[in-house]
Amino acid sequence: MNWLAHSAKGSCPAQTYGDHIGRAMLKACDAACEASLGLPHSDLFVETVSLGTEFHDLGKLDDDNQAVLTSPTGKALPREHVDAGTKHLFGLGTDTSRFAGMLAYAHHRGLPDVPEQKARGATAWRGDEKGGRFDPTAVIVRTSAHLGDYLYRHHEALARTPAQPCAIPFKPVALDLRMALGCLVDADHGDTARHYGAPPIDAPLLQAEARLAALDSYVASLKSGDSAREKARGDNRHAHYDACRVADTAATLVECDSPVGSGKTTAVMAHLLCAAQAKNLRRVFVVQPFTNIIDQSVKTYREALVLTDEPADQVVAAHHHKTDFNDPLTRALTTRWHAPVVVTTAVQFFETLASNHPASLRKLHQVARSAIFIDEAHAALPAHLWPLAWQWLRRLADHWGCHIVMASGSLARFWTLNEFYPRLKDAQPPEIRLPPLVDNELRAQLGDGEAHRIAYRQHPDALDLAALLDFLVALPGPSIAVFNTVQTAAVVARALAEQSGRGKVEHLSTALTPLDREKTLVRVKARLADKHDQDWMLVATSLIEAGVDLSFRSGVREAASLSSLLQLGGRVNRHNEYEEAAVWSVTLRQGAGIRQHPAMRASVSALGKLFKRDRVTPDACTEALKIEVGEQGNPELVNALFESESAKRFASVADNFKVIASDTVTVLMPGSFLDAIQNGVRPDWKSLQSHCVQIWANKKVDFGLAPIDAYPGLFAWNLAYDDFIGYMAGALDVLAVKSGNTLIV
Repeated sequence: MNWLAHSAKGSCPAQTYGDHIGRAMLKACDAACEASLGLPHSDLFVETVSLGTEFHDLGKLDDDNQAVLTSPTGKALPREHVDAGTKHLFGLGTDTSRFAGMLAYAHHRGLPDVPEQKARGATAWRGDEKGGRFDPTAVIVRTSAHLGDYLYRHHEALARTPAQPCAIPFKPVALDLRMALGCLVDADHGDTARHYGAPPIDAPLLQAEARLAALDSYVASLKSGDSAREKARGDNRHAHYDACRVADTAATLVECDSPVGSGKTTAVMAHLLCAAQAKNLRRVFVVQPFTNIIDQSVKTYREALVLTDEPADQVVAAHHHKTDFNDPLTRALTTRWHAPVVVTTAVQFFETLASNHPASLRKLHQVARSAIFIDEAHAALPAHLWPLAWQWLRRLADHWGCHIVMASGSLARFWTLNEFYPRLKDAQPPEIRLPPLVDNELRAQLGDGEAHRIAYRQHPDALDLAALLDFLVALPGPSIAVFNTVQTAAVVARALAEQSGRGKVEHLSTALTPLDREKTLVRVKARLADKHDQDWMLVATSLIEAGVDLSFRSGVREAASLSSLLQLGGRVNRHNEYEEAAVWSVTLRQGAGIRQHPAMRASVSALGKLFKRDRVTPDACTEALKIEVGEQGNPELVNALFESESAKRFASVADNFKVIASDTVTVLMPGSFLDAIQNGVRPDWKSLQSHCVQIWANKKVDFGLAPIDAYPGLFAWNLAYDDFIGYMAGALDVLAVKSGNTLIV
């Protein structure tokens, strides 16, 4: 009999159980083999994934479920379909089968807290106590009565006899199980999408040798400028590129603290492609700060790495926002990280490593056997998240065949600070020193050029909005001012435009969609290239601090960390074209829409101490971090995260490992793209990324976010939006009638 896995929908016929399970197993095993190729644990990892995939839908073979599947009504399956496979796999009694049972249990609901499951006793891993068809007692009774029938039908549908799992011990850690679930879910969701007419697109291969040759040609074509200072700087950048290209690839974790503006975007990529050749790696990940404009790097890499007749967006993929959807209607919009070069944010990268949700984990297995560039590492994560993130990076390097470069022009070596490690069971923090990507002589040469390029100064007064505006307009232009919150940046940009004219102000923040940010960035670059256009200012948030090739005459940074101040220095006199240039650190007074960022207090205090010590230099970044840690203490959350990870409390880790400490939702801005979606047009995930922003979920009511019914998890923005201050055009209007206590970061 043709048992079914999926019912007919529209013009798509029903899918048989044997077809879905057979195809999903092939896809899952391929993913698991690719992720673990050549690694010691490969066979057991692949078996775990294979078993979990084979039996994940076993309960769909229940007569009541088949009745619904054969007569499509849109109704939910009447019988819980996960328990049967979970029960069978746990009953096989091996390590691989037990972990496979966990995967089957989690393939819809996500990986749970394992200690909580064990505490349930006889109902552990059975149902989830939601009542109805999920009630553990009812589920157990139903499975006990019919499991034999399900298994008979299963083996008949697959035309195979039962296989006995391996009895060799297998002890995966939490990250390994996230990898395994990702393989299962990617195969499951991918085959379902294929059946319903939306097959995943295969990406080109990395071809590291060919892309390295293309990168060499691109770098050789770059011009250094006309003045002696610019030519010297260009020579240093080429020397840096050559050094990174020939650097040893034997180590799995490497550091690069080359100064801002030394060309890390291309130099580190050359090193990673060499590592990919040497170690047979599958792809390259470029992880940039969560507030960074990643399009700048994407543009460079597409110009430098794409080979003849290749689609650029499939070779170098940009992942701005969270677009991971569980609902079958929106699964096709999920980002998959399958391109040979993936440029993403620290939020997406590290929160995926922490996740327990199937839709997010679907892409995680792509990280295995990859070269990973943690760019501007100083700004990637809040301090209390780095210890656990560091453990994951070391696991990726030591266990999953990854090659990782930690880079920043203001690198804070948190891994050398005892204060950053949890105090668990009297364990001593490990003593870790990463080999440098370039030698001391070249690093000194690059640093010497930076020392004379820019001066860092501290304004002696706390400025209100009026005083700030007076200070900003008096600076020699073109100038840049960076603020700690989206709200403050929007308030200052609007006030400057009202005072001096819109033509003298540009604005960049995550209040703009990626599409509008890119348009603004193009305009900013054009204005900087026009030597007759000097009297204007860019107002921005920290997204402009790293990885963007811009050079202003003057800079202002709302007081934050030493690293942030130094990074802004990389956007001022970047090419050494000015005889003198300065970056100012200023403190602001609250009021008139300006809000201080409470998370910055320790950083601001540390920066003030370093100004007094005349230590505002790149080599003081680790010192600054130690001061911050000393003022904040080692948060209890550090220990709690480690304990949760060790105990496989998956849900707890996912809930508490938040780069941005609030849930956000994906919101589409007004325009023809949103109109088309609301009129039934199906978007692709790349287009979706370009037209949306992330907004705090707890502001859904305040801002009147409207759910888009056809795509669960997506919302529409119905307030004012413009290409100057983005959604803050409407948000400031709302905030103006409230108490003023709302903070938008």
